[in-house]
Amino acid sequence: MSIATECVGLDIGQTGLKAVRFRRRLSGRESVEYFHHPMPFGRPEDLEPARRVHTLRGFLWQHGLYATDRLVTAIPCQDLFVRTLTFPFRDSAKLAQVVPFEVENLVPMPLEDLAIGSIVLPPGHEAAGDSGPKKNSEVLVTAAPKDKVAEHLKFLAQADVEPSAINVDAMALYSVSEYLRKSGAQVPRDLAIVDIGASKTTLCLVHEGRPVVLRTIVWGGNQLTKALAVRSACSFAEAERRKRAMAVPQVEAWLEPLLKELRVTMHAYEGGDRGKLTHCWVSGGGAKLRDIGGYVAQQMGLYPVGPRQGFGANAPRAFSVAFGLAIHPKLVRPRWRFTPSPTGLALDLKAITEAAAPKPETATRDRKLAVWGAVLVGMLALVDASARIALQDRRVTHLKAAVQQQYEQTFASPATPGDELDQARYRLGLLDKALATVDNSQGTVLATMSAFVKQLPAGVSVKVRDLTIDGETILFEGETFSFDAVEKIKRTFAASPRFRDVAVTETRVGAASNQVVFRMTGRVQQP
Repeated sequence: MSIATECVGLDIGQTGLKAVRFRRRLSGRESVEYFHHPMPFGRPEDLEPARRVHTLRGFLWQHGLYATDRLVTAIPCQDLFVRTLTFPFRDSAKLAQVVPFEVENLVPMPLEDLAIGSIVLPPGHEAAGDSGPKKNSEVLVTAAPKDKVAEHLKFLAQADVEPSAINVDAMALYSVSEYLRKSGAQVPRDLAIVDIGASKTTLCLVHEGRPVVLRTIVWGGNQLTKALAVRSACSFAEAERRKRAMAVPQVEAWLEPLLKELRVTMHAYEGGDRGKLTHCWVSGGGAKLRDIGGYVAQQMGLYPVGPRQGFGANAPRAFSVAFGLAIHPKLVRPRWRFTPSPTGLALDLKAITEAAAPKPETATRDRKLAVWGAVLVGMLALVDASARIALQDRRVTHLKAAVQQQYEQTFASPATPGDELDQARYRLGLLDKALATVDNSQGTVLATMSAFVKQLPAGVSVKVRDLTIDGETILFEGETFSFDAVEKIKRTFAASPRFRDVAVTETRVGAASNQVVFRMTGRVQQP
């Protein structure tokens, strides 16, 4: 049997869920699977935690991601304090003692409310040629508020998810570049990674092959879509559709807030005599905008990367964060090895929080008193419970018999003792569904489907590919033999008093001869 390492990276965004399943066998063979599920966010109720938890649970069940024992999530940089600090020594024990005191002077929060982690960055490429050993050390320090990590874990626990590690989204981007480099690509050692999401942009500056700056910019593709919707006086969904067909010169003015923040961050880093960056890689969902990669690189004074540097068509552009989480170096072993490397450049906020949890030290005398007190309370509780059980045993037996008798009278069949209530709810639910299907007064699916089928024009051949009915709304995808037939179908439905808001959202030529595929939406007027 082959030995394989499997890890799932889960990126929970505002407008969608993205997951990547990464497998690596002992032979070095790798397989990657990508999963995506869009989430609505335009209404306040769409952002309710209960609804998002329900969506996440369904997403994981649908794609079988509950089966993995290694799942990694991420917290955005905007919820953390992240800095690269320089110390005049390299002793790891001294660094572990000094880092919290340095953070205390920089963060306006008590240390007991923070989970502080640090990564000692390896020496840069230039340091390898120095004649003497390098005494200074650069440390990437993260300070995570414990309540943020607890909130993230609580959200995942509601979806029955126990993550193996919690990374930072910007560090996941760095892991992607390291993966490409170890795969043999000529990844630049001085690289700016810009991941444009729906509500935020994540930035990771890599200098001499090390992550030195991690930042979140509160600007995403939604701002661009909203600006297009205002200019074109159309809906958000229509503006999003138009945006995907546009090029950078058409939306150049609205990209300036993002570019300004990118320039400020890069100039602030380079102004400290830390070296110049050379290349830029644009990823995330915003990277789908035509020519965005070259434009952002040009505005930052950098060279865009491409297949020559390892960022070709196979690079996980839209799934960059999820892919970086799935190859967490402390969970996924390198090629030809049985165990992962514990020294990989990656964060685990979960482990940091658990290590920072308070561990009370109780004196021997107090511990003995606590034990005797617990024994006494337990004995009293046992006596009280025994008395209550003796008094209520007869009542419980009587109630069980009454419930069983009532179930048999109502449904004319016996039920499993103890499950009467659940079985009654199940049977009543079946009855409600059956009645709702044939009840025309409530605007059911059956009535809506009947009105739709009767309205199809005679003499026009229509093949239904997909028919979705949500209350009074119909989403229809079909195919016919000509564009005139599509227009005839639209006019017939628009002229009917039973339908309103009829619109053909997409029309295209199909793969077969004389085949036209179209999508149409509308609403049914209830009589």
